[in-house]
Amino acid sequence: MIDKNKTKDLLSTALKPADMVEVGIFSNQRGTTRFANSIIHQNISVENPYLWTRVIIDAADGKKIGGISSRNLTSDGVKETMRKAFDIAMHSTPDKEFVSLPKPTKEARGKKPAAKPQVVTPEQRAAAVRKVVKVCKKHKLDVAGVIHTSSYSLGVANNFGVNQYAQDSDTFTTITAMGENSSGFSMAIDRKFTNINFEKLAEIACQKAILSKNPQEVKPGAYTVLLEPHAVAEFVTFLGWLEFGAKAFAEKRSVISKNMGKLLTGKNITITDDYTHPKVITFPFDFEGVSRKKVNFIDKGVGKGIVYDSFYANKLKKPNTGHALPQPSPYGPYPSTLIIKPGTSSMQDMLKMIDKGILITRFWYTRVVDPDKTLITGLTRDGTFWVENGEIKYGIKNLRYTINIYETLKQVLAISKETVLSGEFTQTVAPALLIKDFNFTGKTQY
Repeated sequence: MIDKNKTKDLLSTALKPADMVEVGIFSNQRGTTRFANSIIHQNISVENPYLWTRVIIDAADGKKIGGISSRNLTSDGVKETMRKAFDIAMHSTPDKEFVSLPKPTKEARGKKPAAKPQVVTPEQRAAAVRKVVKVCKKHKLDVAGVIHTSSYSLGVANNFGVNQYAQDSDTFTTITAMGENSSGFSMAIDRKFTNINFEKLAEIACQKAILSKNPQEVKPGAYTVLLEPHAVAEFVTFLGWLEFGAKAFAEKRSVISKNMGKLLTGKNITITDDYTHPKVITFPFDFEGVSRKKVNFIDKGVGKGIVYDSFYANKLKKPNTGHALPQPSPYGPYPSTLIIKPGTSSMQDMLKMIDKGILITRFWYTRVVDPDKTLITGLTRDGTFWVENGEIKYGIKNLRYTINIYETLKQVLAISKETVLSGEFTQTVAPALLIKDFNFTGKTQY
């Protein structure tokens, strides 16, 4: 991670005369401890410095744009990167749609600045693994997983006066307890390493592995399901990529682009992007240095909004919501977080509502089948259970699901009041969902 003073020095080095110049520096120092078969097999620390820049030159029929990235964050390296970006711009075809880089925006309000990033040592991560292994050995189970401890910083500046810097840190961990023919999963993300209760997570994973021992087969079909928060986050996150960005909206590829203001899900579903949410760990500004704004995507089932960066805000004549990725980006603006509004039910109450159905811990290997219809497919994993008369009866073999996300969210019967922060690359604050007629199209042998 690069501190504020060094970041600003490097940014000022890059801001050389041109019609428009943008430069950003992202630095991530990550310590990783991986374990399998109940022993640590990898312990590494990696620092990833990343510099990107855009040079924009006025031309008679548009703007000539040069963009380039580098990992050389010396003063000479920054200067060389800028020189190459300028050369690329000089020889590029003018972009007739590009208007301008963003101007300074008011600082995002409503959330305290992140505390000084934590430093977590390999010994601390090893001690956490030791706690996990001890719990799993008590239950005669093997365990695998990972602990990532990251400290990162972001600085962005342009020659219109944007000059932003922020730093943060987080711990991400997954635990998979494994028996002879069953497994159980748990995970956690928190800004503070010391907030994570590794023994509790290990116990959750172990109990799922024990309960799902000797899994039985269930035929594919439509079932009532109780999806735990990590399973909910897995499939709802795809709406961020497919639906909630301005590029898909401008190209009229997304469902929401054709149905803004109409009912898309059940009326009990509200999804937002909100930097100020207490569980969210993200920067208060985007990769263009624009302060993030709260965006309502789905409000009581109705399509309400999407996210913008400077290019699409200018193109579509909408306010910039502060959701740019590092430029140039083929994806357009992207939601930094998805917040699914919680309900009023407890997980136990939701389980009792099931006459016959399935409890799912998580999904994995989820892929897009048809982006125009939000059709996705994936598998259950690490704790899939048959439920009858409101009680877990036994573990079942994993199933393949194939669903239309919007149509599935029309079938939600109940939403938990508890929420969990989930996801390694995209953060989603998700409750559990009780859903009827959830579609399973295949089965596995395990």
